[in-house]
Amino acid sequence: MNLKRCLVFVALLLSCFSGCETSNLPKTVPAEGVITLDGEKVSEATILLIADKGSINADAVSDKDGKFKLKAFAEKGGAVPGSYRVLISKTINEAGVGKNGESGVNLKYGLPKKYSDVMTSGLTYTLGQDGDKNMKFDLVTK
Repeated sequence: MNLKRCLVFVALLLSCFSGCETSNLPKTVPAEGVITLDGEKVSEATILLIADKGSINADAVSDKDGKFKLKAFAEKGGAVPGSYRVLISKTINEAGVGKNGESGVNLKYGLPKKYSDVMTSGLTYTLGQDGDKNMKFDLVTK
């Protein structure tokens, strides 16, 4: 009987500790959407929302259909409601030839450079208390 009580006690402790990690985190709400460039869906783009107030940001990488799901914390999905500045970037690796004829990798922007800097992107977003599953970032080349 003592072994049974001990196992129940250990199980309760473990469930408490596993639940305690996320219970201390701020409330998050769904934050997902799509990224397009000139009407075409953008895959493998990194989107970063930088909080106007506080220090909790959120990020994601878009899938093959340009869709993303933001996460503020590794432990749970979604973002904290609030106002954000937004940057979106994509790096493309191209095989190339170095100065001495050796093979190398050339990196180039896959989106207009202005979107990769929060100071020049011109992108902002306000996420409400109910979240948003239809966020849309329509980027343009010019």
